Amino acid sequence: MKPAYPIRAPALRRAWLFVPGADIRSHAAALASGADAIVADLEEMTTPEDRPMARERIVAMLREAASLGLIGAARINKLENDGYADLEGIMPGAPHAVFLPHTETSDQLVVLDAALSEFERIHDIVQGTTEIVPTIESAKGLVALGTLLTVNPRIRCCMLAVEDLAANLGARRTPEGRELLYARSRFLMECIAADCVPIDLPCTYQSPATLAADMDLSTQLGFTSKCVVFAGHVDAVNRVLTPSTDAADAARATLAAYEAQGAYAADANNWVDAPKRNNAKRLLARYKAFQRDK
Repeated sequence: MKPAYPIRAPALRRAWLFVPGADIRSHAAALASGADAIVADLEEMTTPEDRPMARERIVAMLREAASLGLIGAARINKLENDGYADLEGIMPGAPHAVFLPHTETSDQLVVLDAALSEFERIHDIVQGTTEIVPTIESAKGLVALGTLLTVNPRIRCCMLAVEDLAANLGARRTPEGRELLYARSRFLMECIAADCVPIDLPCTYQSPATLAADMDLSTQLGFTSKCVVFAGHVDAVNRVLTPSTDAADAARATLAAYEAQGAYAADANNWVDAPKRNNAKRLLARYKAFQRDK
């Protein structure tokens, strides 16, 4: 069997860049963008008439991603639509992950697992190595998420969509995104409880200022992974989600100050509270993980 190629661990995958399935120029730009994962989209970004051609091009993109040590993935259509044809077309490229849109029921995931197992057998891919990434795009999917994430060990990451979710909720979209704050918070909690990496919804506004505010909220909530729909957003997302050496040094200083201060602070203005200590520990652990992953 073909050996599984080395890839970045789920917790260290930062930007997941989505690109149209048939657009080879977008594929090339994505592969050079710095994104940890490239997701070729056969659903919303590819018209039905372009899907046969797109599947062939995606296979080439997946192989190139593997050669570069990147995660090559694809979002297929729902299996009751063109999903089986999508899998038949892309599995020769051994995608590391397959995104399932509009995930709402356990049955959808069970059927996809069976289909992947069959295609893995056909294409001599190690059984069970193709990850499933459920995409949550509705209230029904979000409410069922705790159950969905336990269906299959292929599920290591899960993604929250944005525009279809907002439409399903009847939410009025704004750059600030307050209308989806509860959905993002609940999604993250359900994923963390299931030991699954939550991929935050994409910022679908191109403005750098809007992206910066969105990333500030995303990291404040606790997200460490992000869907991206504009290649120009990748650098900013990676920068925010990768602790710098200066940040690591500051975290070490915070931990040292916490240990040295004792039970009571002589100077209340310099007191290091437990939340600040916890944030420093978390940042330093992530920094060390990225250093080991180089």
